[in-house]
Amino acid sequence: MIFVLRAIMVSLAFFALLYSFSSLLLVLAWQSLRPFDFQKYLDARGLLSLRVMPFVISAAVSLFLTLPSFLLLEKHSLDEDLGTFLIGACAIVILGVGVFRVLAAEARTRQVVSACMGSATDLKGNGTAPAIILARSIAPLMLFGVRTPRILVSAEACKLLSDGELQAALRHESAHFQSRDNLKKAFLNCLPFPGMKGLDEAWQEASELAADDRAVSSRHEALDLAAALIKLARHFPCHDVPELATGLMSDVASVSNRVERLVAWERSSAPNPSPWNYVIAAALIACVGCVVKLGPALVFVHALTERLVP
Repeated sequence: MIFVLRAIMVSLAFFALLYSFSSLLLVLAWQSLRPFDFQKYLDARGLLSLRVMPFVISAAVSLFLTLPSFLLLEKHSLDEDLGTFLIGACAIVILGVGVFRVLAAEARTRQVVSACMGSATDLKGNGTAPAIILARSIAPLMLFGVRTPRILVSAEACKLLSDGELQAALRHESAHFQSRDNLKKAFLNCLPFPGMKGLDEAWQEASELAADDRAVSSRHEALDLAAALIKLARHFPCHDVPELATGLMSDVASVSNRVERLVAWERSSAPNPSPWNYVIAAALIACVGCVVKLGPALVFVHALTERLVP
């Protein structure tokens, strides 16, 4: 039992080191390339993959390589020093802070939303959206919730927008629902690391543009959504939505940029399949190759662990 606990602690220590190092590399690379407007070459899926890559790689290596290599190749003598346990404790702190951030964000989101639900009534959606609630004194349109997302629409927005504009706005929020963007926000809250704010905001902006693209299938629908954005931007002040919610009027994505894209919409400008599908396929092939050469991989990771972990 003690040997297994040692293996878990060493794996956590290796995770903390690898996660911190890879996250630092990502922050430095992002800040170095940002002046060149690098994010315009990545869509929302690519930015999200880039953001979660340090955690996914660190967790996968620690769980599937570091842990089994320790169990198979390490001696049963206790030779770890205090540094191993301190670094392992750092990994527990990282994971614990992530869970706390998500729970706190959900509590704040529910507190904000519950204050707006005094006189809510059902509003018929377009068939693809979840339950839509009509409420007062909130952002014009907002999708909130992770497990059971719902769209909130203010009464003022319903009066201000025409039927076509309102349906276009609802399709935009439905696109966020279908992409599980609130769940992705919750996952990003689980991955705390200094300097990641710029990358998080870039993903949020790209997710707004992606929702605009999925909400329109014709030039008429694109103009309806552009008109809705213009009207709401003129009549509603821009303010932050809760952490686990997505609003039509985002403080991250530029309304003017979104309107220009929608006005210039053409069928040929519809989004193409993401090239990140090929990246994911390449990653799967690499995983298969690692499994085929599992023995040498375990030996290499164990030797690396011996050098990095005290």
